[in-house]
Amino acid sequence: MKKRIAGILIIVLSIGALGFWELWGRENISYYKIAVLRDSAEPGTEITEDMLRPKKVESANKGAVTWDKAGELVGLETGQYVQGDLELHMEYFREPEFRAGTKYDRYVLMIPDTWLMSYPESIKRGDRAFFYLGEKLICDALVVHVKDSYGQEITYSDLKRYYATGTIKTIEIIVSSAQMEKLNRLADKGNRFTLIYAEDIGQ
Repeated sequence: MKKRIAGILIIVLSIGALGFWELWGRENISYYKIAVLRDSAEPGTEITEDMLRPKKVESANKGAVTWDKAGELVGLETGQYVQGDLELHMEYFREPEFRAGTKYDRYVLMIPDTWLMSYPESIKRGDRAFFYLGEKLICDALVVHVKDSYGQEITYSDLKRYYATGTIKTIEIIVSSAQMEKLNRLADKGNRFTLIYAEDIGQ
């Protein structure tokens, strides 16, 4: 009788343990908790806390961002298209190219017309602008905005920049305080710069 009761208890405990493992244990003990995006993100999207969520998976590839490290992604931006609900890797992200603020010593500066001797009409957001005084390179800076007279960003419908959406009215760049002081000082002396660019370094 005792052996029969012991056998029944063993069976009940085994079934209970199996049920516990399947209903709670497998997911909470053997699964990994990784970070994923709630929705897909285009290149240049800055990551905020509410864009991230945890996801439990049976296995994760080496280098996948775990949920306890998800906070390291906040404030970064996507360097490529990142699909939602898939594991994330740090190489998908970068420091925001267009970030500005006193904390970073990066400021948005609109270039006055009086500063420029010439500039290419095909320059656009994301280019690296180089300021020359004669043959001397003064500084270079990331172009953050190129706008028309209506304040709209000028874009191109083709890679060769043949078809612009408008005519340039203002060019804005991101500079450090030292760069801003240097450009101001030279411009105050009546100097005018020649501006050239290299394509899409900022994006």
